Amino acid sequence: MSAGETGEDAALRIKTADHGEIEVRRDSVLRFVNGLFAFEHEREFVIINYDFAAPDSPVKCLQSVSGAVSFTIMDPFYFLPGYDPVLPEQEKKELECADEADLRYFVVAVVSRPIQNTVANLLCPIVVNVKNRRAAQVILDNTQYPMQYRIFASGEVT
Repeated sequence: MSAGETGEDAALRIKTADHGEIEVRRDSVLRFVNGLFAFEHEREFVIINYDFAAPDSPVKCLQSVSGAVSFTIMDPFYFLPGYDPVLPEQEKKELECADEADLRYFVVAVVSRPIQNTVANLLCPIVVNVKNRRAAQVILDNTQYPMQYRIFASGEVT
């Protein structure tokens, strides 16, 4: 924290492998209810822009506050406008969600070369309550969405 800054307005410095040292506002930190799958010990993350991307890009970086891990995430509605996740009631309770309009969805992507092989996990989106910054990675019930959806080839990986 810089001198004179306290609480939610304070700056937070994160040492990252991919972006060097970054500074973010403490009030931008997302708190994951149960961590991410296979990374349950990491509970605090921030969403940052990649250097190559415009601020309104659908491609972002989900960076742990510890600096240990980061993930490429995407706005699923950008490349699949018909994406219609139904959040289980238990997840809504854990996110303390009173209004679904307060939820923002992201999917974890694995960017590959060639780019046409890039896949996104539509079955297990990351859901953020923008009102209280609580977040969770969830498994959607009763859905046809795959874990590996080819973004550019428009279909499930077989």
